[in-house]
Amino acid sequence: MNVILHYIADPLCGWCFGAAPLLAASQKVENLPIQLHLGGLFSAPNNQQVDAAMVRYIMSHHERITQLTNQTPAEKMSQLLNSGTAVLDSTPPIKACLAAEQAGGNILSYYQALIKAHFIDGLRIAEEETLVQIAAECGINIDDFQNAFNVLSEAAVVKHINDSRILLQTIGGQGFPTFVLEQNGKLKMLNHQRLFNNPTGWQESLNDILINETIQ
Repeated sequence: MNVILHYIADPLCGWCFGAAPLLAASQKVENLPIQLHLGGLFSAPNNQQVDAAMVRYIMSHHERITQLTNQTPAEKMSQLLNSGTAVLDSTPPIKACLAAEQAGGNILSYYQALIKAHFIDGLRIAEEETLVQIAAECGINIDDFQNAFNVLSEAAVVKHINDSRILLQTIGGQGFPTFVLEQNGKLKMLNHQRLFNNPTGWQESLNDILINETIQ
């Protein structure tokens, strides 16, 4: 059976932080390749410096995220948002994910490291210095990563973002994150919300699909 799990997400998305354990559980499923699609939640023209109104908006979502997923953004992330100098821009970390893959790294591991860096460590993942540091921590050759990052064109990054959004629209998804299972060319959006706080159950549901060789 030809099966791929597509994950449509963004490294600055709070609900994607909440779904991080589900992605980790998905990676434990044998014979299930995962393809990452990054949709540019805060890419231009939506990239912006965080002001007080934005902080209130984000924090209200964080409360809901914690309730439904048991994932709680750390105090360092709150400190970053309240610094007065934080900028939300999805394009640099998306570019870094693509560069990490081109440099021979695991794009999913690098993406997960970005999620942790922003929501737990309160790091500025729109800054190149931070992106290089995370690559090193993921065991990616720094020279290869830096070269790939420098060579990647703006057009290539924009194309990845647009293609991700097209996939989201095609499948009828409402936002990030969205899990889509492809079986022999057939696409099916999966309901991850019902298992948001149950990564083990999510993994079992994916295993059941593979065992039954059909998308329910």
